[in-house]
Amino acid sequence: MGLFDVFKNRAKHSQKSPKIDYSITDNVLSVGDFTGEYHQSPKGKFILAWKDQKENGKYILLEKGKIKLQAKMRHPNNGMVSNPGVFILSDLTSKGMYGVFHIINSYGETLIKQRCRANMGPTGISDDGRFAVCQALESTSKSDSCKLFFFDIKNRKLLWKKVPETVGTELSWAKSYRFDTKKKILYLIHGKNRAYRYTFEGTFLDSKLYRHDCISVGNDIEFLEALKELKVELSENTDPREYDALIAPLKNRLKRFSDKDSKSKIHRVLGEILYLQGNNAGAIEHFETALKLNPKVGVKRTLDKLKKTA
Repeated sequence: MGLFDVFKNRAKHSQKSPKIDYSITDNVLSVGDFTGEYHQSPKGKFILAWKDQKENGKYILLEKGKIKLQAKMRHPNNGMVSNPGVFILSDLTSKGMYGVFHIINSYGETLIKQRCRANMGPTGISDDGRFAVCQALESTSKSDSCKLFFFDIKNRKLLWKKVPETVGTELSWAKSYRFDTKKKILYLIHGKNRAYRYTFEGTFLDSKLYRHDCISVGNDIEFLEALKELKVELSENTDPREYDALIAPLKNRLKRFSDKDSKSKIHRVLGEILYLQGNNAGAIEHFETALKLNPKVGVKRTLDKLKKTA
């Protein structure tokens, strides 16, 4: 009889269980006839393991090497377990484009069960097991598509859901999440170790840092989106000190683009930054180049004004 043969589709809590032999190789845990992905709690007390197997998935929770909990779930994925043993799993259903996000304690009690009309992406839970997030992927649902869900586990409720500002038009999901429960800050961790802060109320705190990163190390689409936002901001902001760090990465981007339209936009923004900083000669140079590349780039009046005062 296999490890799960005696269980139905509900969790079973093992009050008295002997220590079992299990092995871990790379990202896989094996115990008895079960082999699956796993995640260990930060302090090492709990291990959550799961296996997606043709509508007949399984998961187990180990506590100090003993089976604490075991159950079936159709398509378990994205598992994580916290220090108190509260854990999260996404159930990626095959009937329609939707998923179910589960938050369960170490006794098998479901604390939160959030159905989402989209497939599920990255998830996260705080070390203390009090907060969790799950990212819905793109779908036809206006209410759930691309939304990040943030949960208060202690009070068993969804605090907010929104499309993260860091997703962009290319749907660049965060790779992982980090929780600072003392300062009540959620960090979205993206590629190249880029981290952006949200309050536990859902307010994005790092819009300027995100734009700077998109200009410095983002892909071409992220860069052009950030450039468009920067152009608008330059017409409203009169503090030149904020843009010193952008000049070098903007010049570097000129080498990456071959089309005249993109190059003209970069030269225009460089000209506007230098104009704001009082470097009229440098501004004129970039505005003239922008006009040569694209006569409709929108700097002719400013350029004529600068030339009259030069």
